[in-house]
Amino acid sequence: MGDDFNKVLILADYGSINLAKKVHKELSKLKMYGGLEEFNVEDIYINKFNNGEIDVKLKSSMRGKDVFLIKSFNVFQKRWDKTKNLPPLDELIYDPNQGYNELFIINDALKRARAKRITNILPHMPYQRQDRRPKRKGEFVRGSISAKLFANLLQTSGATQIITLDPHFKQFEGFYDMGVDCLDSFVLFAEDIENNFKDKIERSIFIAPDHGSVELARDYAKHFKRPYAIIDKRRNEEGKSEVLNIISDIKNLEGFCGFLVDDIIDTGNTIIKASQALRTKGLEEFIVYCTHPVLSLDAKERLLEEDIDLITTNSIAIPYLFRYPNIKIIDTSHLICKAIYCICNGESIDKHLVNFEMYKKDKLTP
Repeated sequence: MGDDFNKVLILADYGSINLAKKVHKELSKLKMYGGLEEFNVEDIYINKFNNGEIDVKLKSSMRGKDVFLIKSFNVFQKRWDKTKNLPPLDELIYDPNQGYNELFIINDALKRARAKRITNILPHMPYQRQDRRPKRKGEFVRGSISAKLFANLLQTSGATQIITLDPHFKQFEGFYDMGVDCLDSFVLFAEDIENNFKDKIERSIFIAPDHGSVELARDYAKHFKRPYAIIDKRRNEEGKSEVLNIISDIKNLEGFCGFLVDDIIDTGNTIIKASQALRTKGLEEFIVYCTHPVLSLDAKERLLEEDIDLITTNSIAIPYLFRYPNIKIIDTSHLICKAIYCICNGESIDKHLVNFEMYKKDKLTP
């Protein structure tokens, strides 16, 4: 066997280059089983033919290597001249369909290049919300369970393991016949609250903007020993959110600081409706924490207009972020780095990245 056999190789699509550089820099400080290859942006070439077909080429040997592919769903939608530099990253567009097609093709190329193991690092995984057949009273409705479909496609394409962050529903692991490791943004957001809102913790209340986020709000409330509330909402015939009630033991929210916690913000309608309802109950000060900033349509502009502060992660790139001073990004590179380290060195991911005290200790002593 050559010296490169078993070496750890970090790969990234164009939307993940900055994140991959941070992950590799931190990994290079640790002792990795098998050794760590240098990170090279040009190891993967992704382009489009004129008819829109995706063209992927691997520019270095993958044989026998332990490959960790960091893949975003922010893609370039136009063909560019391969002799020129890449377009500015602000031209990236969030497109789950093209992103998955790129992922499948890269996996297939890695499989045919005889990579020893292909771990897909997908900080955000689209199509997770479609996890069951749709049901509507009085209507005949049938639909795809797309979360299961994409699980099948990922495995067929060649992936042997997945690392993701805050999946929309935790049971999705059952759709896969391979290893799935779910990282938790709780440690990131709890650390941010401790570091930047310490003066607000004693008068804080944690809020679930809908029933799907109750467990999240309860976890934060338990950690900080504070109360929590639930926004009781429904969707009208147009599919838009309507707030029915605020469920809480605290009847008067005046003087409180609210922390709304959710896994994903798409159109922003749920958060905006929740914030409006909370303001009518006397809550004038609140911050929104969300893991995945899909922010489709005019969501970014609406959040800015409503004076809503959003703290989120770089699981999805936000083009032209400088235009939105109300949005703050928390880096996920330490979580991803530590997950890769644990996998390669046979250590427990939960021990290092779920336990909050251990997470803080790891950051101080890498």
